[in-house]
Amino acid sequence: METDIRIASMTHTLQIVGCHFGVRQPFWSYPRHHHHLFELLYCWDGEITLSTEDYEFTLEAGDLLLLKPGVKHYMHNNSAQTYSFFNTHFNIDDKELRDHLSANSYEHLKKSAIQQTRLPACLQELEALLQNELQNSAHRSWEEGTISLHLAGLNKLLFQSHVLLMIKEVAVLLDSRRHGGRGLDRHSSTTEVDLAHAVESMIQNNMYTDIKIEEIANYLNLSRSQCYKVFTKVYGMSPRQYLTQLMLNQAKRHLLDNELTIEEIAEKLGFSSISHFSRQFKRWTGVSPSQYRPRIHLGQPSSDYK
Repeated sequence: METDIRIASMTHTLQIVGCHFGVRQPFWSYPRHHHHLFELLYCWDGEITLSTEDYEFTLEAGDLLLLKPGVKHYMHNNSAQTYSFFNTHFNIDDKELRDHLSANSYEHLKKSAIQQTRLPACLQELEALLQNELQNSAHRSWEEGTISLHLAGLNKLLFQSHVLLMIKEVAVLLDSRRHGGRGLDRHSSTTEVDLAHAVESMIQNNMYTDIKIEEIANYLNLSRSQCYKVFTKVYGMSPRQYLTQLMLNQAKRHLLDNELTIEEIAEKLGFSSISHFSRQFKRWTGVSPSQYRPRIHLGQPSSDYK
């Protein structure tokens, strides 16, 4: 008897930005700032103090910090020791994972917990990869005291896989902490979660109708600012960003399915024209819809998919 185990199709995007290893001098500081990406910060040696709008804490050697998007923070090294670190900013459009990583404004993971995961091994492999790349002058450039590495081919894929594995290890560790009752006390309230879910439901049910956030807020008897604040707290992104992710995922799915022409996809997603859709898709992904679409003809099955 023949048996197949089929894995459901998956279309998700991992964006890695501002990834670097660095060393900073004693009493170094970085001004208050925020960004629309998740941030992972690992303290390799020394220590660094971070201040958010409502809390201050110190990362010591071996500690790791996860910041969700939009959190304003300020960093300063108050010790007489140098501070070395690994830092990366990332975005991932898997909603379930985003919700899991966004439950709190930040997560301070101590060395004792980190040592029980594969994170130290991931970091060591990343460091070894970069050390190897530094030996190749064709892949590096200098600019204002910064060495920029341009990974290519298999090393780029290897680097991405290590970062994704780090994200997975952090997610597993957070799941263990929360189910063990040791989570932070800044989780969203039941009322906030219910309101955010109501907003999400309206966005999903009206994603093709060009519904305005003000209309959703009015329907739920919320002010526009309340709607944005509650939704962002629960989901880690604004309602507009969430709608964009929905539209992007739908566009990717239709392009990969190869059942509709690009013009039909643009019309289905509510774009005024194929050129409007193409410009927006390229703004989202960096490539045009035709470049993203697999090189197989409509209606013709590919031998790669069975």
